[in-house]
Amino acid sequence: MKPVVVPTSDVNSEHGVLVAWFVDDGAKVEAGTPLAEIETSKAVLEVAAPEAGIVLRLADPLQEVPLSEPIAMLFETPADLAAYAREREARAAAAAETPPPVRASVKAVRRAQELGVDLAALRLDRLITVKDVEEAAGHGVDEGALPAPLEAGPGVQRIVLIGGGLGATQVLDILSGSQAQRVVAVVDDDRQRWGAEVNGVPVVGGSDRLRSLFAEGAYDAVIVAISTSVEARRRFREACAEAGIPLANAVDPTAKIATDVVLGQGNVICAFSHLGTGVRMGDNNFLSAYNSFDHHSRIGSDNSTGPSCVSSGKVTVGDRVRLGTGIFIEPHVVLGDDVAVASGAVIVRSVPAGHAVKTKIVTTTVVPAQRSRR
Repeated sequence: MKPVVVPTSDVNSEHGVLVAWFVDDGAKVEAGTPLAEIETSKAVLEVAAPEAGIVLRLADPLQEVPLSEPIAMLFETPADLAAYAREREARAAAAAETPPPVRASVKAVRRAQELGVDLAALRLDRLITVKDVEEAAGHGVDEGALPAPLEAGPGVQRIVLIGGGLGATQVLDILSGSQAQRVVAVVDDDRQRWGAEVNGVPVVGGSDRLRSLFAEGAYDAVIVAISTSVEARRRFREACAEAGIPLANAVDPTAKIATDVVLGQGNVICAFSHLGTGVRMGDNNFLSAYNSFDHHSRIGSDNSTGPSCVSSGKVTVGDRVRLGTGIFIEPHVVLGDDVAVASGAVIVRSVPAGHAVKTKIVTTTVVPAQRSRR
């Protein structure tokens, strides 16, 4: 019996979506046979059989799967597969007769003991968090006690970041030396972040506070600091537009932007990126470090890239496009809306809207380094 796991080095993703199976349950495959396609926040991956065997699928198409767990098992003989299936059915029957184990974080268990909360009574079909425990005990976050946005000097654009994760730390670094812009607050819909700080900037609540804080004159513009989800970027951009809240750009001082580039609003452009002459870019894009889009390229809105994405001139990128790391695009290529490109791809022809570009995963073996003897 051999487990089949997703071969990815995408440290930013813990889960992926099983887009499609290429083989049926019970199919006999050889080593290297493509089995399934997995989509993460940065890449589209093809999972191949690590050895020959008979396939037992452990997930359904379009199901979200943990990248740390197998998506299938391989068996040497039909008898081995049948025996495993019988054991699996017996375990499922036994589990149905007993209450499911409570899944809770260590901090949630400790907090439940402090507040006298019975974790089993929460009946949540997921990992129980401290927030769940406190809400059950009536000790949720006191929204009236949340911190206020920071102050800024006259003439300084006051920025609120949407999202308090790693993207927020990148934007804060970009604007750390700016005399014209200052991040005064962060909003995040994860209540466990409320009241905390991101690099000294307070998390003042969830995104539902954006309207009221803007009406109070507490800030001037928003930047969506979420780099891993183009759908989240689109959703927040549209919500801000509906509320009449402007977006602001965050451009790293090391970036090279040609003098005639036309740049929309809400774009995050990280260190050492380059936009060549004649480039036209829409709104709400997140370009990671060392990106380069050469002359007269067109870039839409709500896109997100990994580091080191490089295009030649006259390339067109649609809306909601996701690029992995280390991608090269030839001249005149068009990437349609909602395209996803896996890390390491070299794109020489256009990609229709709604399609994905996959790359082969090459297995790398790590061995001890040999040291010379003297």
